[in-house]
This record gives sequence, C-alpha cells and structure tokens, in this order.
Amino acid sequence: MINRLNPREKVFVFVGVFVLALLFAWFVLLQPYFETMNNLDRRIVAHRHSLVKVEKMGTQISQLRRQLAAVEIKKKGNRPLFSQVESLTEKTGVREQLLSMHPQPATTQGAFRLQAVEIRLEKISLLQLTKLLHAIEYRNGGIQVKSMRVRSRFEDHSILDVNMVLMSLERL
Repeated sequence: MINRLNPREKVFVFVGVFVLALLFAWFVLLQPYFETMNNLDRRIVAHRHSLVKVEKMGTQISQLRRQLAAVEIKKKGNRPLFSQVESLTEKTGVREQLLSMHPQPATTQGAFRLQAVEIRLEKISLLQLTKLLHAIEYRNGGIQVKSMRVRSRFEDHSILDVNMVLMSLERL
C-alpha cells in the first residue's frame, strides 16, 4: 500500500507516523516517568523533614531522660514529703502562719507513687506566699502544687488565708 503512494504522500505518512510515535512515547512512557519522579522527590523531601523532626524529638527525649535520672538521684536520699514541706515553711519564714498540715494517703499510679500533703496558712502576706511558692517551684525535691485556694481576710485585704495541696511523685 505504501508503494502506491507518491513520494510527497510518503513523506506526510512518515512524518505523521513519527509524530504519533513521539506523542505515544511522551504520553505513555515519558510523562508518567517524570510525574513518578516528581512524586518521589516530594516524598523524599517530606521524609527528610520527618527525619529531622524525629532527630529533634530524640535529642529532647535523651535530655528528658538525663533530667529524670538526675532528679531520681537527688530524690534517693530525700525525706518524706511531710518533713520536706515542714522544712520549707521554716526556711521561708511562714512556720508561724502554718495552721495545719494533713498528709493524705499515698496513691499509686502506674510506676509512680503520689504523696500529698494539705497545708493551711492563715494571716500570710502576699510576699510570704510568693516566697513559699518560689521555694516549692525551684527546690530540687520535686514538690508541685496540686491545688491552691487563696482568700483575703475580711479585716485586712492585704493578709491572706491559703489552703494548698502539695504533691510529690516518686518512682516505685
């Protein structure tokens, strides 16, 4: 059939077949290949970002483990929470305002034991309360304020009554 065509028609047919072959190669072979490569490049970038995040989290975890180990080493020789709170009130100068201290039963939560002490302070100034809270927060004993209720006194609003529950966690 091609033999019956004149040379000009043969050129048109060959050019048409060549263009069809190029289009076929582009749409069937090359374009899907390039799209797949672009998708893989994007996934590589996303996984690299994820890897960076995981590495950051790994360093944070190792820092937290070191901090936890340091706290556990410090806590090994510690006294009970009741006596720690008592010495804190003496050191901060609020022992005279300490009306009562009630230890609460220790509870176990997973691998930790929770100790709690409820204290009641009367006729305490805001400065004294701030000093006590600062000592609780930044002392190495691992004591935390679980709850706190502050009321001003009726006769003098600069004097406060405070009920606080202090807690400490220790590994079993």
